[in-house]
Amino acid sequence: MFKRICQQITVYQVAGNSRQAKARLLQLALLFAIAVLWLPLAQQNNLSTPILEAALLADVEPESIAVSAPICRYGVSSWSTADLPYLQQLGVGWVLDFGVRMHRTLPPGVEYTPVVRMVQDKDPQTGARLPSYRILTQPLNDEPGGLGPIVVANPGTLWLVGNEVDRVYWQDDMEPALYAEAYHEVYHFIKARDPSARIAISALVQVTPGRLQYLDIVWQAYLDKYGVPMPVDVWNMHLYILPERREYQPGDPPGLPFYDSRAAVAIGTDPELAIWESNGTSSECSREDVYCYAEHDDIGIFAQQIEAMRHWMKQKGQQNKPLILSEFSLLYPYIPEGDGCYLQDEFGNCFTPERVVTFMQYSLDYLENAVDPNLGYPLDNHRLVQQWLWYTMYDFYTPGTVNNMVTVNENGEYTGLSLNGTTYRERVLANAPYTNAIITGASNPTAVIPTNSTTVSVTLQATVRNNGNTTAVDPFPVTFYADEARTQVIGMGMVTPPLRGCAMQETTVSVTWPNLPPGAHRYWVAVGNSVGTGVVIVNPLNAYLPVIRR
Repeated sequence: MFKRICQQITVYQVAGNSRQAKARLLQLALLFAIAVLWLPLAQQNNLSTPILEAALLADVEPESIAVSAPICRYGVSSWSTADLPYLQQLGVGWVLDFGVRMHRTLPPGVEYTPVVRMVQDKDPQTGARLPSYRILTQPLNDEPGGLGPIVVANPGTLWLVGNEVDRVYWQDDMEPALYAEAYHEVYHFIKARDPSARIAISALVQVTPGRLQYLDIVWQAYLDKYGVPMPVDVWNMHLYILPERREYQPGDPPGLPFYDSRAAVAIGTDPELAIWESNGTSSECSREDVYCYAEHDDIGIFAQQIEAMRHWMKQKGQQNKPLILSEFSLLYPYIPEGDGCYLQDEFGNCFTPERVVTFMQYSLDYLENAVDPNLGYPLDNHRLVQQWLWYTMYDFYTPGTVNNMVTVNENGEYTGLSLNGTTYRERVLANAPYTNAIITGASNPTAVIPTNSTTVSVTLQATVRNNGNTTAVDPFPVTFYADEARTQVIGMGMVTPPLRGCAMQETTVSVTWPNLPPGAHRYWVAVGNSVGTGVVIVNPLNAYLPVIRR
């Protein structure tokens, strides 16, 4: 990978494109830093909180638990029943189809991720936005055909609430403050019926200053209306490199200061934050406020968007949450035309299948290796992104689409994996499936000895995740100990499968610690090489704890 980055830096320098060259130099430095610094950091066990301590202790060889083959980090969007055998070939761990179709047949171990769709109401005569919205998928009720029975029948599911709600007209199209209300309703509807459900925010089209302002408004509107920070189990994003506004062109209606471009200006945000088109001029590509066609596959900007999302999450106290990339690829078409093509970038280059595969390789290199102790998810060894999903298996509606995973004949029948598909499959197969159970927390209960007794029994709880790359499919034990050397067993709890990989799903195990006298009693809990610790205080009003002087 270092060789590839160095080659691309040279290409950018020759082309006079300093912004991309600098971005690639920064990525090269990041990768060297990971290689030089991360392993020593991972061996240090000096963090103060049990959760982070457990995360560091979990950076060990994978535990030998039976696994299913699909790799949870890799996914693909999929609509058709004809996709089934190709999903098996790809070995992906998750799929979505931008709806709620839980009846779909998928290969064993592949997780279906439903998306609850919605849209803001508009006045039918004027088109003006109304302060209300509609759910476009199953209604939020418990009647047959409603969302309630589906939630109950599929415990532990990851639900995405909305799809590109920032995108005018084409997608879920909602003002940010109204989306905060819709998210609140859907979140609590699902959690009331399945507390183990995991809820993710809607992905936005991309992560740019305007899109981050949209998220800021959502976050603040939720806090203002409900008095608590927005409860999000999983953060979610799309990643495209698309201009958001353009200057006046012949044929445009007169009188407007700007016009929506490919991604459009994020709804309810300041247009001055939006990214401009290049007007077909290659010299514009060096501007920070311009996305050129030529930058649609720029891996430096790709990395910048992910890091910008992680920075935003950290600012909001959300670093210790998973981040998924639920859609990425190249969207510009390749339609041969004479000696060239229908759509060329500012340097006269087409978006050929070979160009798409090159982008796929570079982006997967980044996603597999992007680690940052200051930004990444601690329970997944500080990876920046836990799961990613390529768009799409096959797009039947867009002429010239070159991001398809399969090829079709003149009758619209699948004929095999495309160059994209075989490349993606090779990347998936290069990841040997494994699971790695880690302790992510331990309870600190208090208890009072009942009258006429000298001891009390207390329930201990520990939370467990699997930060391996596939689902744990067999039960496995979690052991509680009364001593740090782990020789005095209190009890053993069993984790009931499935436990999803990529540190995306949490489960709780518990045991009873009998006959505890007054005082503080520390305990340890372990699975494999991952250890957490907690403390029980019996008769807290009478317990004498040591004085700590600072």
